[in-house]
Amino acid sequence: MGKKVILFLIVGVLGAYYIYTPFPDNIEEPWRLMWITTNLKMAVHVAWFAEVLGISHFMDTVQFFMSLQDVPVTSDENVTVMETTFNNVPVRVYVPNRKSEILRRGLFYIHGGGWCLGDAGMCSFYRLAPKYHFPSQFEDVYNALRWFLRQDVLEKYGVDPERIGVSGDSAGGNLAAAVAQQV
Repeated sequence: MGKKVILFLIVGVLGAYYIYTPFPDNIEEPWRLMWITTNLKMAVHVAWFAEVLGISHFMDTVQFFMSLQDVPVTSDENVTVMETTFNNVPVRVYVPNRKSEILRRGLFYIHGGGWCLGDAGMCSFYRLAPKYHFPSQFEDVYNALRWFLRQDVLEKYGVDPERIGVSGDSAGGNLAAAVAQQV
């Protein structure tokens, strides 16, 4: 009887650790956020455990879990989405379907992910750490941006060369600032 109580307590404590996360009252779907947080905690612990056992590098395991969440490219009635390369760097291009009489604004967006995790939903990809070290990421983004800024590419996508933004989140913001200064 005592072993069952101890096992029940251990399972209860682990369950509470993985599942319960305090959120503000105004969160619309707290269970969805709890589910995402639980999966993230478990993935991090599995990756840590795999590294401790010598099975794989922590980031390789996390990248594997992230790849399971890849979403296929889909276009809709408003936007055509295509995957291509700019100077051998994979990019995702979003082009509005509505015809424009004037040249459009363009945004060159660089995903974040701490230089280690690629974001499949974003626009440009770069070689990821720990497999590739700095300055590989900078070189990829710089080469892709220089390719995008070519007159023939801008004409192909109907982008006004005077109205282009370079942006990114987290590590992508760092790369955006660096390549914008370099260009």
